[in-house]
Amino acid sequence: MFKPFCYVVFLCLCVPFLSGCNQSQRPAGLPPLHPCTITVTQNGEPIADVSVQLVSKEESVWSVTGITDTSGNAILVTFGQFRGAPVGDYKVVLSKRLTETNTPASEYVSGITQVYSLIDVKYTDSETSPLEMSVKKGRNAMSFEIGSPVRVLVDTIRPGT
Repeated sequence: MFKPFCYVVFLCLCVPFLSGCNQSQRPAGLPPLHPCTITVTQNGEPIADVSVQLVSKEESVWSVTGITDTSGNAILVTFGQFRGAPVGDYKVVLSKRLTETNTPASEYVSGITQVYSLIDVKYTDSETSPLEMSVKKGRNAMSFEIGSPVRVLVDTIRPGT
């Protein structure tokens, strides 16, 4: 009974200290960030596992991304760890892909891998995406409806290429 108690005490004392040592410092010049949530629906239903990226319309080095949950909501983070986004105007880029490999009968020969976009490909590039968002001071929330489900072949990877 004494040993498990010692482990619990050790974890309670050490884990907060160790997790605090592992946090990254804010990069120099990172402007104030404002909470941002984007909701993505497809055919009126929330869609999960959509990669969301904000692409600044001005020159910017800050990467703002998120991934939708089962409710279609993505909480955006800058540099993958700092919640929120800097004030500015952005194009919204969305991506959801499915990868399938056709495995041949012989386990020694690689199969052909095909990559499909599960959303309209116009949303996958900042040049063609019609979606936009302006991040203002304070909380920001936007919803985007992206139409009917699709399955568009976007890449084929052959063995040895």
